[in-house]
Amino acid sequence: MTKNVKNKTIKKKRALLIAFMIFALAVLAAVCIYETELNKLDSNNRVDNSFYDSQFKNKKIMVIVPHEDDDLLSVGQVLPQLYKNGADVRIVVATNGDKTIAAHTRQGEDCRALKKLGIPREKVTFLGYPDGTNMYVKKAGEKTYSYSTGLNHTYAGAGFRDYHFQKFGTHAEYTAENLIGDMESVIREYRPDYIIATDFDNHTDHRGISMSFETAMNRILKSENDYHPKILKNFCYTSTWKAKPDFYSLNIKSVHKPTKEKLRDPSYETNVPQYNWSDRVRIPVYKGSVSHSLLRCPEYKALGEHLSQYAFVYSDRIINGDMVYWTRRTDNLINDADVSVSSGEAELINNFMLVNIEKIRDPHAKLAECVSKFNNNDAEKTVTVKFKHPKTVSCISLYDDFDLSANITGGIITFSDGSSVKVPKLNANGSETRVVFEPKHNITSFTFKVTGYEKSAGLCEIEAFEQADYDPGFSLIKLKNAETDDYIYNYFIRPDENSLTLGAYLSDPNAEYSLRIVDGDGVKLDGNKLIFDNDFKKCTVRAELKDDPSTYDQITVERLNESGLKKYELFEKVNRLFFKIDSFRLKTKNLFVNGYFYETLHKYIKMLGDKIGINIK
Repeated sequence: MTKNVKNKTIKKKRALLIAFMIFALAVLAAVCIYETELNKLDSNNRVDNSFYDSQFKNKKIMVIVPHEDDDLLSVGQVLPQLYKNGADVRIVVATNGDKTIAAHTRQGEDCRALKKLGIPREKVTFLGYPDGTNMYVKKAGEKTYSYSTGLNHTYAGAGFRDYHFQKFGTHAEYTAENLIGDMESVIREYRPDYIIATDFDNHTDHRGISMSFETAMNRILKSENDYHPKILKNFCYTSTWKAKPDFYSLNIKSVHKPTKEKLRDPSYETNVPQYNWSDRVRIPVYKGSVSHSLLRCPEYKALGEHLSQYAFVYSDRIINGDMVYWTRRTDNLINDADVSVSSGEAELINNFMLVNIEKIRDPHAKLAECVSKFNNNDAEKTVTVKFKHPKTVSCISLYDDFDLSANITGGIITFSDGSSVKVPKLNANGSETRVVFEPKHNITSFTFKVTGYEKSAGLCEIEAFEQADYDPGFSLIKLKNAETDDYIYNYFIRPDENSLTLGAYLSDPNAEYSLRIVDGDGVKLDGNKLIFDNDFKKCTVRAELKDDPSTYDQITVERLNESGLKKYELFEKVNRLFFKIDSFRLKTKNLFVNGYFYETLHKYIKMLGDKIGINIK
């Protein structure tokens, strides 16, 4: 009897072991199939773009952001490859992100995240200012304190040093002026060739850092006439954090225009009224930064280090097929000039600041102190610019009052050599109106006189340039779907699609380019349209600038058959599930790593108590 029991027990154990082994083998087989299919989908050996080749080698790039995770939102799919290919990068984080989370936690997360992308800790500078305050608009003498520490001066978390202490040996008091001064100091010290800075988002610190940066930059440009860095500004919120979650699609989506409800004022296309969406600079993401599995994307792994912010939860919004910016020219000749107005405030039209605000916490507050308005009873309505040294001028840029109901409808520019040019109606949203003419030499001064206006006349900025066309400091061509405006990398078409119209983004909009099919059967080019036969499977297409073939883009296009499409749709469902599971894993990890377990448990118990009518303290 005992022997039979033992035999049965052994048989059960064997059966369980066999079942476990079968299950393990099934899981292993499923993983192998998944990885094989993912590798096929992500195959991009033929995909290439010259942007990342060598044009940024030994160039200095500075990234200025408000918080410790904003660097990923600003340059996460661009900077790692630039650094890998020889660029000298420096990331400057303005605040400690310490409103509710300790500075050492935020700063540690940032360094670990950047390390995931190949950027070492020594490339990060922390200015050490407070998170979530209205320090940026406080009057002199008003004190500002960190919410979490009660300190009123710069500091950094354990293991780090704030910039002011490292540079000057003392901490800086929390004032707007000290922040601007530290920004100015770090830029002058590093003297970057390119600066990428956060713009005027719907967030207190993003607004404050944007305004502080532009003030610091204005001071630098006024005092250093030989320093002209290339400046790109971008929105961390509307372009990523609060964008549409559109990662899961057959092909990667580019950043698309923000919806009206996401904006401070829906009358405009962005949170900076003067920015036209069509004027954005579109940088392609580096090869390998995007996968059909969110979990395989390098930036997702980096976002997963920002546990305290749950940044990984927004990965399907953040990871896109391009990163978008707006340029701010620094070669304005008026930086070396005296400006006066017949009425209004001359300093407002020559301060490098497009937008300003007083109620910095109010997401829908009106912009203030950024437009110089002429008095309606001023018969002259004239701006006078006197250069400190003779200049060659070929372009005057005027930025109208962005009030859509107030518009300058005409004007005239008169130069010191006696010549003049007429000025057309300015763009109503305040975006740049360029008045271009044959170069005028040895110009010592000029005036701009308003000859017509609606409601009232005002200017936000006035600029003068020796070269009318702006050199962004890089050469770029990138193919896109002309109908959807999405960038193309390794692109899939459905079984019933028989054509694809290609467009191209060019860093020089006047450049000409050529298109050719590198390989592939069953496909031909008709102008910029790819025509596919029924037998088409896959092709490689290359675009090159005609005047510079070293600037190129190369993509692949592949047709999925019916079974391949169904397989992909199933694959996408699995990927969504994996994303949910991994997000839950990271959320749980955050509870323990950052000490929120008991706090979260208490909230959950209290919520249950509220549901059943019991007040749990």
